[in-house]
Amino acid sequence: MGKGRGRGLRRRIGGSTYNARLVSPWVLRASSPDDAGHCGSLPCDSVPTPFLRNAPDWLLDTLVLLVAAICLLWGLGGPPIRDNNEALYADIAWAMARGGSWIIPHLDGVPYIEKPPLLYWLMATVFKLFGVGAWQARLPDALAAWLTSAGCIALGRHLRAPIAGRFAALVTGTALGFVLIARTILFDPLMLLFWLSAFALVVLAVHERRRAWLRAAAVPLALATLTKGPEALLLLGLIALLQLLLAPGAWQRGALLRFYLDPWAIALFVLVTAPWHLAAVHTQPGFAWFYFVNETVMRFLGKRIPDDFHTGPWWYYGPKLLIGFLQWTPVLALLAWRGPALRAGNALTASARWARNAAAVLTVFFSMAGNKGAYYLLPVVPLVAWWLAAKLQSASDEGTLADLQPWLGAGAALFGLSAFALWLGSWTPELHSHLLRIGLPPAQFAAVPHLIIGTAALALLGAGILAARRLELGLLVFGLAAIVMVNFATDLAIAKTSDTSQKNVAAAIRAAMPGGAEVFSWQTFEDHDASLLLYGFRPLLVIDSTSSDLWFGCHHTLQGSPCVSPLALVQARAEGRAVAIWVSR
Repeated sequence: MGKGRGRGLRRRIGGSTYNARLVSPWVLRASSPDDAGHCGSLPCDSVPTPFLRNAPDWLLDTLVLLVAAICLLWGLGGPPIRDNNEALYADIAWAMARGGSWIIPHLDGVPYIEKPPLLYWLMATVFKLFGVGAWQARLPDALAAWLTSAGCIALGRHLRAPIAGRFAALVTGTALGFVLIARTILFDPLMLLFWLSAFALVVLAVHERRRAWLRAAAVPLALATLTKGPEALLLLGLIALLQLLLAPGAWQRGALLRFYLDPWAIALFVLVTAPWHLAAVHTQPGFAWFYFVNETVMRFLGKRIPDDFHTGPWWYYGPKLLIGFLQWTPVLALLAWRGPALRAGNALTASARWARNAAAVLTVFFSMAGNKGAYYLLPVVPLVAWWLAAKLQSASDEGTLADLQPWLGAGAALFGLSAFALWLGSWTPELHSHLLRIGLPPAQFAAVPHLIIGTAALALLGAGILAARRLELGLLVFGLAAIVMVNFATDLAIAKTSDTSQKNVAAAIRAAMPGGAEVFSWQTFEDHDASLLLYGFRPLLVIDSTSSDLWFGCHHTLQGSPCVSPLALVQARAEGRAVAIWVSR
């Protein structure tokens, strides 16, 4: 995926030596045929020529980012706002956009201080600009994920490693698990953009011994902290500390530690993060304990009050990571096995080692935590992608890329054949009954063969092109398989609206009830009813609430709390007010 360098090389093919020039970072082409029309021991027309050999770098970058944009942004507003996290966070942003507090986020009218406000601020701004809706609410996260892909390309350009940048961008922008999380309203995609920016700047700062990079890193690190809290600083600090202890490189440990503790970098971080935290402590009683202790320390230990966390065994994240990478898993595995060792002492190698180590640290850290969530390891996808992208760049620089490409093709073929085998299995009664048992709607059930055939066809076509040593085209075609899968996932989410969202329920209540009717939810606000808020019912009165998300707010609000007892319903009926009671169970 890059322009040729024109370097002269000597290679052996079929036992004969010939002069060659590198016309692209991807392939070798003989420089001059002999009288018999042969280049070395091969006919000249049998030496592979890349489809995009003469494409400029900007065009290749654009194609990669276009594929990522389609995966991350197309059809973003199709599925309705889902209950639980999406509805909770969208309602908080809606309240801000409608004149609510921008210091203390409010959910259903009461304080909600589990997370900092940056994501809410961005969503509220989008609501003000474009109106309230599903795609508007999801735009900050999806755009952040796309910018993460663009950041990979920018870092590759800076390090003079365009192949690495484009490969990491393509993997990040099309890995199915990563994409599906990025198309959901969560704090992690936005936090990841800022956190990875800070990570890359710290790596550059250490390698180049430039304090300017370190001070620049303080700003995105602060923004990451304003997105998801102190864990952003904690995780980057842990990775930097382990690098200090285990692999300081050419640094003396004391000098590297002093470099880390740059006063100006610390001052910039504090300058960005302190105002909101101080304002929140001043404004909201109980904020400091709940936010710093309960949400950070106690959640990691699995002792958060109230209990709202998921647990799992130590190997919990193994299957989650396979799903995160999905179609890229066999390609990356073979690249890790067959790719060259990273021996050079340049910035690309340093960044790759940092990325590999960071991925390991994050996996171990969250595996040790009492609280587990699949999206916690979202940073591992671009980190692993960058580590292996550096191997791909090294193979190109060393002239061994032509030998590596068939292995990449084999990885793509393995995924394609697995998809094809799944298609064959989909005709078996056992798989039929399983798909029906998990509630797959009839239209999507009928579309499963087309999904699998389309995915397998693109994967196998990409594999064939890779085997023919046309790397840029092969990777792009293989990446298109993600578009097929994301489109199916979007259609499925729309078809399952009644299972995941109360959009239709809200429309039915509004059609049946007079204006101004009070709507009551029976207990299940957090898991099943939260989307009623965004679809127009505020406040939503929750009878005998079991919601941990409302726990803090309802305990710190003496009047106007949405958490009520059945007596509130009795009183409303006694006074002749119109009421609706939604019992999702």
